[in-house]
Amino acid sequence: MARDGNGSKTIKSVGNAFRVLDALDEHERMGVTALADEVGLSKGTVHHYLATLLEHDFVERADGEYQLGLRPLTYGGAVRERETVFQIGKESVDRLAKTTGETARLVVERHGYGITLYQSTRHDRADINTHLGTQEDLHSTAAGKAMLAAMDGTRIDEVLDWGALHRYTDGTIVEESSLRAELDDIRSRGIAFDDEEQFEGVRCVATALVTETDELLGAISVSGPVERIDDDTFRREIPQEIRNVAGVIEVNTAYLDWME
Repeated sequence: MARDGNGSKTIKSVGNAFRVLDALDEHERMGVTALADEVGLSKGTVHHYLATLLEHDFVERADGEYQLGLRPLTYGGAVRERETVFQIGKESVDRLAKTTGETARLVVERHGYGITLYQSTRHDRADINTHLGTQEDLHSTAAGKAMLAAMDGTRIDEVLDWGALHRYTDGTIVEESSLRAELDDIRSRGIAFDDEEQFEGVRCVATALVTETDELLGAISVSGPVERIDDDTFRREIPQEIRNVAGVIEVNTAYLDWME
């Protein structure tokens, strides 16, 4: 057994199984050899893991390779349904996608990452590289920066102390001082921008969702390719639409709290 960061015992084989699943999630479909190279285990060991995961429907065979199965949906769906912000915000995110004609997302923060809890995309706008469960760094996305800006100073320090700021594009903010200055600007205007900072050719606008007591619920965002989102749309039109939707979600959250 190994130990986690809190000193508790962990089971190495379980950790390896999750590494296999993570690799399949990243690459979509892989053969045993490629998967073994990716996770740093022998082919025989990886085959044993795959056989077990296959038996429990966590993976599937497809044309001699392996891909994620449907079983994780059981857990993911249950987790999502218990999130109050999903229950309250889903319809608003759908309206936001329809109004803007782009991809709208509901994102929450867990362990220093932004996780896509819900995504709504027009049927002819499937050109954004995110999906349900996508995990992203906070410093390189509009939703992530919006959530960082809504955190207190201690929590921001904690998140930023976990490691260097990874560069994804030429526009990614990788200097902590620059990021902190950006967070100050976000607090002032209530809107965060990602101008090709996570993905080349993609712009994103977001705002944080908070309760009346300043508890961070998550963030909503709108993303689209630069050829469709010009400067006026990026800086004025989409921010206004997002503010309207965020206000509705926050009011509904407050109403739910009163009812309880």
